[in-house]
Formats: sequence, C-alpha cells, structure tokens
Amino acid sequence: MWKRSPLQFLNNSEKNRPLVIAHRGDSSNVPENTIPAFDDAFSLGVDCLETDVHITKDDQFVLFHDDTVDRTTEGKGLVSSFTLSELKKLDAGYRFQPPNFPFRAKGLQIQTLDKILQKYPIRFNLDIKDKAPKVPKLLAEKLNEVKVGDRVMVGSFHQRQIKRFRKFSEIPTSAGPKEVFKFWRIAKKWIRKHQSIIIGENHHNNREKLSHKKVFGSKLPFYALLIPEGYYFLRFITPELIKFAHIEGIDISIQVWTVNNEKDIRRFLEWDIDGIFTDKPKMMLEILNALKN
Repeated sequence: MWKRSPLQFLNNSEKNRPLVIAHRGDSSNVPENTIPAFDDAFSLGVDCLETDVHITKDDQFVLFHDDTVDRTTEGKGLVSSFTLSELKKLDAGYRFQPPNFPFRAKGLQIQTLDKILQKYPIRFNLDIKDKAPKVPKLLAEKLNEVKVGDRVMVGSFHQRQIKRFRKFSEIPTSAGPKEVFKFWRIAKKWIRKHQSIIIGENHHNNREKLSHKKVFGSKLPFYALLIPEGYYFLRFITPELIKFAHIEGIDISIQVWTVNNEKDIRRFLEWDIDGIFTDKPKMMLEILNALKN
C-alpha cells in the first residue's frame, strides 16, 4: 500500500520505496529508545521511527519497551512504579554491548513521548505496552495535545488496549493480535478459493467488487498488519497474503518485524512488502539504494 494508499502515514510513493522503519531507533548500534538512537536513524533518512509507550507512576508517557527497567538500566522494578523524575535519574545506556559497555555514564536518559514526537518531524509507530485501562484515553489526549495525528500510527499487543484507544481517537491504528489472526485465517480461505485473482488472471475484473464487508463481514477498524513472518509453526507472511492485502477494496498494509538479515530484507522487497522494521536501518537503506542502481 506504500504505492497508492490514501492514508498519508502509509503512502511512500514520493520516495518510491517501502517504509524503512527504525525499530527503537538505530538500536543495533546505540541503546534503544534514546536520543542518539533516534538521531542516528533520523539522520540516515528512515521513513518511520518505531517505539514503545509506557506510563509512569505520575501519568507521564515514556518511550520504553520492557515492563521493567532491569534489562537496559542499572535500576530494578516496573516502569509504572517510577515517577518521571526518578526514571530520568537512570542510565539508559548502562547495559548496552557488554563486556565493555561503551555507553555507560554518557548521560543517556529515558525519554518522554511528547519531547521525541516534537523533536523529530517524521512518522512514528507507537506500541502501547501498558495494560492499565486508563492508558488509551490518556494517550489519545496526549497525541491530540501535541498535534501529530497525521504522522502517527498506534498499535498494541494487547487487543483490549487498541480497542479502547479507538474509542478516544481517530488516529489510524494497526491490527491487534486477535484481529491479525482473524485477517490471516479469512485471507487464507479466500486465497484458496480465488487463486486466479491472486496469480493475476482476471485480477482487474474482480478486484473492484471486493470490500471489507464482503470478505470479512464488516469494515476493518485498522489500516495495517504489523507482524512477524511466522509465529511458532504458523507462517503469516507469504507473497499471496501480500497480494491479497493489496487488492483494491482490501487495501491493508503488510509490514514485517524485525528483520536484520540482508537476505531476508531482499526477499521481502521482492514480495512487495509495505514496510520493514529493522534494528539495522543503514543496511536496509543501502540495499534499497543498490536496487535503484
């Protein structure tokens, strides 16, 4: 959908490439979700920054992946058990790249959502990590306050949270886990019954007849599937699924996470993927530039 999506967030036709999505910034080289990680990714020219949203004890939104601070900082405990000022005292580069830990005591801090959204004029994919019922409403209010709705997409691994968020905001969302499975299940059945359309025969004669209601029973509340290629024994992303999602009337963006292998990136590009989440945005951009030449 990057070629023709009417949704500004998904359309990347101006750059003529799928979305290059920096997973927590340039996180393979710099501590994730820190200003240097976002700086590096932004300066490389990525299309989108991906990050994770947690709420603090004093109801401030910070960009942090885990429920606890243990993995990346010298602290211990739930993010939600700290106030913002307490989190700011932690070293966000403390545990990066052992055994030398080159980013310790370099002043890297946990960042607030509003500061980072305002600092970087770029698209953001935000993942709601908290399960607290108050979070979706507060997040919707925060995003409205900083006026970035046209360059943000919100998702969550918690289906209830993304459903709650939609009640409070018109900001576009990606599919929650239950929605992903439903889409994939119905798509598989549809593809089996309509192989001629998927492989290109009679494609133009049939695609305009499709709609979300006709295929899924109702209008889909999301614009994209942000998914891994597979999950245990299930294989989600195939060339056929991408073709199905791109049929006019379906129009769902398929974005894959998290891909750091050059061979895999090239394979997904051949499949006409809409976006790739990667910890190595520089490598992906080099691949795309090489394909142009």
